[in-house]
Amino acid sequence: RKGVIFIMKKKRIGCLPVLMIFSLIVIIAIGFIYYKDGKTYSDLETEVTYQKKEKKKSKGDDGYRVNWKKLKNKDVVGWIRFKHPKIISYPIMQKDDNDFYLHKNIKKEYSFAGSIFMDYHNHKNFLDSNTLIYGHNMANESMFGSLKKYNEKSYWKKNKYFYIYTRDGKRRKYKIYNACIVRPGSEIYTYRFASNENMDKYIKYYKSIGEYSTGLTPSVKDKLVTLSTCALQGSRRFVVQGYLVETITLD
Repeated sequence: RKGVIFIMKKKRIGCLPVLMIFSLIVIIAIGFIYYKDGKTYSDLETEVTYQKKEKKKSKGDDGYRVNWKKLKNKDVVGWIRFKHPKIISYPIMQKDDNDFYLHKNIKKEYSFAGSIFMDYHNHKNFLDSNTLIYGHNMANESMFGSLKKYNEKSYWKKNKYFYIYTRDGKRRKYKIYNACIVRPGSEIYTYRFASNENMDKYIKYYKSIGEYSTGLTPSVKDKLVTLSTCALQGSRRFVVQGYLVETITLD
């Protein structure tokens, strides 16, 4: 019996190197995927965005620019940027469905991280009552992975704004008023409202389930943007919402 036990143990020990090698291969493969996806967009940002050096700028203009001529893909409807977290600086894609850019990059190549994309129901002019924008919650905080920082009020207090640049030369500034966790298919993904009363109820309800109170409440006349990514709680979604507070024309 001792001999049998010895042989069984020997077989188990023999399996360990195989498992370790397999795990290592998986880790390397995942790392390569993250590197490849990240490089595509970091190279793109370097190529198409720049800082305007001229002193004559509109009030509130920090000089950040997008060179739209270098963006050959016509599915790009805008560029979203946070000053903090700086890692969020991406083109916003839109196709005639919400699946195409789920796992495709701006080159329309397969990408595990996919792209940041606008809901296909929304108009490209960002003038719907609520514009919906989606992105994956990547472990390395790329795409919308760093949105989860907004589950802490202390972070929101220091970083209340995000910006959307559009092909018509405008920069839209949004103030974040809510961060909450919802289920997929939730009514938070409503993009148009039957009445002002419905929109008012919508705003108040989702503020009531927010992670914390911001003390901010947009009006029914405001234009909302809802940023959505996967939450850590199973199949739920983490959502950050802002409302338009300023639109400037960039020269």
